[in-house]
Amino acid sequence: MIHHNAYTKSIAAILLSIALVPHTQAKQADFMHNTVKQATTIESLATVNDWNQPANGVWITSIGDMSQELRYTDLAAEPPRIERLNTLGDPAFPFEADAIRYSINPDGRLMIRIPCGPDEKLYGYGLQLDKVNQTSRVLELNLDHWGLGGGRTHAPVPFYVSSKGYGVFFNTARFLKVYNQISNRKDATQRPPEVDRNPPVDEIASQPDKWQANPMGDSVEAAIRGSGLEVILFAGDSILEVVQRYNLYSGGGALPPLWGLGFWHRVHAHHNAAQVEAEVAEYSENRFPLDVIGLEPGWMTKSYPCTFEWQTKRFPDPQAFTQGLLDQGIRLNLWENPYISENAKLYEDMYPLSGSHTVWLGIVPDFTLPEARQLLTDQHNQDHLSIGISGYKMDEVDGYDRWLWPEHATFPSGNSAEALRQTYGLLLQKTLYQDLFKKQNQRTYSLVRASNGAASGYPFVIYSDSYDHEQYITGLSTASLCGILWTPEIRSAKSAREWLNRMQTVCFSPMANLNAWASGVKPWDFPEVTDAVRNVIELRMRLLPYFYSSFAAYNRDGIPPVRAMILEGGFENAGATVVEGELDGETNPYATGEIIEKNDQFMFGPSIMVAPFYQEHATERSVQLPAGNWYNFYTGEFVGNNTSIIVNAVELKDRTPLFVKEGAVIPMFSEAPLNSKAAKGQDITVRHYGRTTGRFQLYEDDATTFDYQRGASRIRTITVNANGNFDIQTEGSGPALFGRINHVEQMTK
Repeated sequence: MIHHNAYTKSIAAILLSIALVPHTQAKQADFMHNTVKQATTIESLATVNDWNQPANGVWITSIGDMSQELRYTDLAAEPPRIERLNTLGDPAFPFEADAIRYSINPDGRLMIRIPCGPDEKLYGYGLQLDKVNQTSRVLELNLDHWGLGGGRTHAPVPFYVSSKGYGVFFNTARFLKVYNQISNRKDATQRPPEVDRNPPVDEIASQPDKWQANPMGDSVEAAIRGSGLEVILFAGDSILEVVQRYNLYSGGGALPPLWGLGFWHRVHAHHNAAQVEAEVAEYSENRFPLDVIGLEPGWMTKSYPCTFEWQTKRFPDPQAFTQGLLDQGIRLNLWENPYISENAKLYEDMYPLSGSHTVWLGIVPDFTLPEARQLLTDQHNQDHLSIGISGYKMDEVDGYDRWLWPEHATFPSGNSAEALRQTYGLLLQKTLYQDLFKKQNQRTYSLVRASNGAASGYPFVIYSDSYDHEQYITGLSTASLCGILWTPEIRSAKSAREWLNRMQTVCFSPMANLNAWASGVKPWDFPEVTDAVRNVIELRMRLLPYFYSSFAAYNRDGIPPVRAMILEGGFENAGATVVEGELDGETNPYATGEIIEKNDQFMFGPSIMVAPFYQEHATERSVQLPAGNWYNFYTGEFVGNNTSIIVNAVELKDRTPLFVKEGAVIPMFSEAPLNSKAAKGQDITVRHYGRTTGRFQLYEDDATTFDYQRGASRIRTITVNANGNFDIQTEGSGPALFGRINHVEQMTK
């Protein structure tokens, strides 16, 4: 245990030897050597030894002066779940007492150095669309429009997790540059040996090591420009437990209303009320489920910049229009961006509460100010919530540099332009969630274009202008490592097969969202796959009891409802291949290699693995089954254990490749409801897979309000043995959301 000591700003005069995680020392003895001679002048690094421990497995320290810095945790949806954290056990501090060091440079940079071994794999750093594994990479974690690699992304969450069972969160809202196992200090006592890149021919065979363009470093070095940097460490028995602790310290996971987990359709940007109503009618005529309609910018009097006021030429009676949808069980979601037009009623009052620069000529409210949040939420409550609006799509709160305010912009709160950029998506989530919906005791499920650290408690899903299907699937994995939700929304397709493949992916994501704002397409617009598209949407609706309960576990326990395979036991080392680089004077002059990852599978809830077809015409693919017995979701047939298999669309009858782990208990509706309103009270069938006893905690509340936070919920624990006999134990006194459990289907014969 690290004892709490008074913080000192003095920098130690002599660098102590960097202590590595004890269980990696044996391997590192073969990798590193200890022959570095002490330099005449040793550059000083201070030891971080002032760790506060607010909960089991969580430690906090700070460098410099944090009094003027904005923390991501200041903007979390809910307070840390300390009581729940303390039930996860009490792991030891993951480093030696003097292992973590820092410097405060004359140029204003604060740097912290965290040791790691050559066999460690580092994952995370937010919504990255190219890779899950961030080992040996340099990342600039700046909030920006989507990017591929390099760290600039919609959600550059400064949190990483190590394969050794710890995680690190840099809890200061600044641009952060991270060197993962890249840099080697000259005064380090453990470094890779030098290797001659161009030895004489007769000496090549005697060289024990190959020359590397990027010698493996022994640390993560992260730096900001600012007055202070707060760092939070998490430890656990597994990568999943580390992510759990991060989410719980961020307030727990989001719990959306049940309707948010149904099917969404965003109509064309120029649709009017009559056109929207006609599309809703088509859903009914074609027997497709529908829970949410999204209106794009044309619902407003002006957009880019915005007024937040109804365009009555398109929507002459917003209240009657909204109520008509609600009567059918369909919710309404409104597109916005937060930059205010001079034609808006809010403009005059918001002007002194806004920053020095505009975005698309609209003023930029400083939402760190309570007065600015109050102005926005009062108007939204009066014009939107009062007539039944259920959520928002908050667009354009990401980059690019040429769109957002410059780094020298000023804001009336005194917070830096840099901090506002890193947190603007978070600030909008906080404003809408805490100051609008929660005050009305009304849950929302909404969309946002950008997020950042400590956001797990917000019921907002990120989307992107990227449209690469493989990247979309990778995003589902990376999002799960940092407490954010991501939708690989479907917009259009070049063929019927691509349309079906994308629809199958989105139906097993946190939000099943068809975004037809530009294309105007509908689910049935590719007739040859219409039945298959309807089937996968209906399957999502049938799985609502299972998926809603998975979100409840996210809220209660911090376990992501859709998560990366590296969080699944038995998969930690699968799916990655190291490719050695080949020398080429023009294309690869340093013979650099790379890690090729296979991030095309993910977990949906606790027991279902999804392996979608994702190339445009793909009808066949390989699937890596983790250690343990796995079964075909549709038939219950045993398919393998710790092996690779080939699946094809013909054998699956154009259904999504789904696999279920041993002992899984999956509650689902026998028939698909057309929306969540029809789902309430519907009886449940339970499926049991495998030959061992399994359990599932079926969660229920009123599905729309925050009364669950005051105890109005219940859990029915369903236990099923290998013979199909089942038992149900009920805890809590909340409302019954679902009907009876009237049948158990033993899937494995």
